[in-house]
Amino acid sequence: IYEECCRILYLEIDYLNEGRNADSFRRNFSTCDWVRVPRVYWRYASPRVLALEYVPGIKISNYEALEAAGLDRKQLASLEANAYLQQLLNHGFFHADPHPGNLAVSAEGKLIFYDFGMMGEITSNVREKLLDTVFGVAQKDADRVVASLIELGVLSPTKDLAPVRRSIQYILDNLMEKPLEEQSVAEITDDLYDIAYDQPFRFPATFTFVMRAFSTIEGVGKGLDPDFNFMEVAKPFALEIMTLVNERNGTGLLGELSRQAA
Repeated sequence: IYEECCRILYLEIDYLNEGRNADSFRRNFSTCDWVRVPRVYWRYASPRVLALEYVPGIKISNYEALEAAGLDRKQLASLEANAYLQQLLNHGFFHADPHPGNLAVSAEGKLIFYDFGMMGEITSNVREKLLDTVFGVAQKDADRVVASLIELGVLSPTKDLAPVRRSIQYILDNLMEKPLEEQSVAEITDDLYDIAYDQPFRFPATFTFVMRAFSTIEGVGKGLDPDFNFMEVAKPFALEIMTLVNERNGTGLLGELSRQAA
């Protein structure tokens, strides 16, 4: 984690790298008319100078100004979470520092992203392994969750994994019985840290900024809308990606559902 933080921090002070990140981020959202990303003026760019298009907006945590502009805070919270899920699950390239200083809203209600020095990447094979974890969670299948976590490098394949399976099964049984609207990313993370204590869990460096961004996004969302729930916004994305992965693997969502039913 220390090495990953060093790598990201030194990349953050290379403005040519930040410019390339901004261009990639803007291309990824080129079909979304509700996301704005400042353009880079490359003829003025250098490793120590970055010239960007001036894109003014209302700071996303300036609630009074948002309301005065007639903008729907509840909708903005949903859009913000939607944008992050697209970055993480569709693009595999995400803004790792989405705090209120780097997010604004245009007069038309578009999200404006700034500062692309700190970005994270999730490869497609990692995303698919994460989906296998999601399947295991949905089925309350501790064995499948354990196997997927070993594949992800989160869990060390020790000789006796029975205590780990029991811990995960306990989390699945208690977590899944709680209504989705009452769940919080922060609470789930706390639960995971609790079961990881004294167990052969390893926290992959690649997830350091994922969890950091998740927590930040949830905080911004709850500031905009006290009833905001990240898990509710995430459900359609998880279903869509599971369908695509299963279709590519020749099983299809219906096949997976039939297997579960059986």
